[in-house]
Amino acid sequence: MDLNLRLIRSKEFLKASPTGKFDLEMGTQLLLKLARENAAPRQYDILIDVRGASDSLSLVDITKLVQVMIENRDSFREKLVILTPFGRQFYEAKFMELYAGNRGFQVAAFEYFEQALNWLALKGDDDEP
Repeated sequence: MDLNLRLIRSKEFLKASPTGKFDLEMGTQLLLKLARENAAPRQYDILIDVRGASDSLSLVDITKLVQVMIENRDSFREKLVILTPFGRQFYEAKFMELYAGNRGFQVAAFEYFEQALNWLALKGDDDEP
């Protein structure tokens, strides 16, 4: 099992605005920065750990973040995992998995770190989360 992994913790990704809501612009900027850093030849698998984050994304926020991935498709060719506790955030992550998957990205949501690593270790195109 050989992984080329980049781990992003929630404090790096889920930023709140002064009103306490998810700052979509800051999240978008982080994804754009990640796209630049992840451009060929690096191409990391990415694990975003949002466990412990108090804020959650709306479905509109998720679709906008996936749009950033679409616009930077070459930088997000590898797998992306969202690690989140079970509950509302998990279902939002499952929606992002479905939405991104329908657009050709390998995204999966998991509750447990070990499950996420096992999925990342599978290298087939038809990996089931």
